[in-house]
Amino acid sequence: MRRPAPSSSAASTNRALADLVREGVVHSVDLDVGKAVVRLGDILTPPIEWHMPVGDTSIWLPPTEGQPVTVVSPEGDIERAYIAASLPSSTMAPLFLGVSVGIRFRDGSILTYDPEAKRLKFDLAGSAELVAPDGLSIRGDVAIEGDLAVQGDARASGVVTGDEDVVFAGKSAKGHKHLGVTAGSAVSGGPQ
Repeated sequence: MRRPAPSSSAASTNRALADLVREGVVHSVDLDVGKAVVRLGDILTPPIEWHMPVGDTSIWLPPTEGQPVTVVSPEGDIERAYIAASLPSSTMAPLFLGVSVGIRFRDGSILTYDPEAKRLKFDLAGSAELVAPDGLSIRGDVAIEGDLAVQGDARASGVVTGDEDVVFAGKSAKGHKHLGVTAGSAVSGGPQ
């Protein structure tokens, strides 16, 4: 059975509805102004904003050129459009982490949290810096693989143990000598 051709007002309504939400691909991103241009088929949007959680806590997460997105145009007006969400694609696949949540960055670095194992993991391609002007408190055992450099004083309320040696001001605690040692109850001189 053939459907009757839609009336001109019905066709106009259908076009308006189709223009409300469209799929597109990010054409370019201007990080200085926080706007992107999206290709919607044969047309390019004007520079439009992307969805960002803002308020007392804000998140800056710009789109990437070539990223598939949905564009919402209130009342079909492209001048009022904004990027509402990103869409997965074969070139920009989502993370599949099971119960864990994570963030993957362009350089391959990834931040994950596994709520079942109660484990937060930073797997970084480069370095990390933590700035806390009012101090940092760690409650728990800390294991460090690699060298540790401290600029400032260090204090321990317990025992400091060195498996190989402990060196103070160039003096080895393991291999230093004391001069002027006399057998008996005398106190030796300082380390040499």
